[in-house]
Amino acid sequence: MMRCANRLRAPVFVVAVAAVAAAAPAAAQDANFLLPIAEIERILREGELQVLDVHPSRGLPGERTYRVTLQSGDHVLQVKYAPAGEGADEFNNRPRYELAAYDVQALFLDEREMVVPPTAIRAFPVDVVRATVARTGDAAPPPEPTFDEWPMTLVALQYWMFNVDLPDDLPDDDRIEEDEVYERLLGNFNLLTYIIRHSDSNEGNFVQSLDPAWPRMFSVDNGVAFASEESSRGTQWRNLRLDRYAASAIDRLRGLSLEDLQARLGVLVELELRAGNFVEVEPTENLDPGRGVRREADRIQLGLTESEIRAMHRRIVRLLERVDDGRYELIP
Repeated sequence: MMRCANRLRAPVFVVAVAAVAAAAPAAAQDANFLLPIAEIERILREGELQVLDVHPSRGLPGERTYRVTLQSGDHVLQVKYAPAGEGADEFNNRPRYELAAYDVQALFLDEREMVVPPTAIRAFPVDVVRATVARTGDAAPPPEPTFDEWPMTLVALQYWMFNVDLPDDLPDDDRIEEDEVYERLLGNFNLLTYIIRHSDSNEGNFVQSLDPAWPRMFSVDNGVAFASEESSRGTQWRNLRLDRYAASAIDRLRGLSLEDLQARLGVLVELELRAGNFVEVEPTENLDPGRGVRREADRIQLGLTESEIRAMHRRIVRLLERVDDGRYELIP
């Protein structure tokens, strides 16, 4: 996995008045990440966060996201900040799907090949979440508690990348013919969108790195995927659209069993109420494989359901059968 389990750090989220410019890169991962991936994950999952600036991003009421500048220690970073709705399982606002997409890619891609930015789920007091989004002057209804019994809101946090833009053409057929690196990286992106059944090709959901030497395509909005209803804005990237895919990615997919997927994706994150705060803890046994959002006493689990995992496994099997039948070629 690209992320490892965090231990019992209570969330601290301070709303500040002043905004500061983003800090210079420190130990940069590459052109798109100003910090190493592991450090970004740590900050998103357990860091003490101070809000410096907030701007509306996009979305309709109930699925509104925000671009938030945060400070954590010596680091300043921007994130997509997406408060969950009631129950945390609404159309186009399912935090568990965002986290699942991030974790699924780690099953067959290395960090430098990743196509979903670091993503985490935190639980913050609802008053803090309301104060954060209120700074935008947004007329949308204020966030509500995710669950009636606790005054908190689940929030999906996703690292906001640098040096990316909307692609002019997706796919760029001419570049596929001329640039094998682009073809390989676009293929990795397509494998992910196919495996998770990405069903919303709306402009802005996919962005491309401007690094000419490593032109990755990223999927930055994955809330309409897996068993979600379809979007009216296009579903073409839930299909396999290229002729060739990286042999390394296909080989890693061959090594995945249904049991592997169940173990890795059945419980994506577990939060437990301790000393008045929900903190991430080591996942325990799946409370209910038939549900994606599970609650028991002072514990919350988010994960993929048994049926979602089985459907994903069938898509992987179908892909491998087509590769073996010669329908798709492999890039060495």
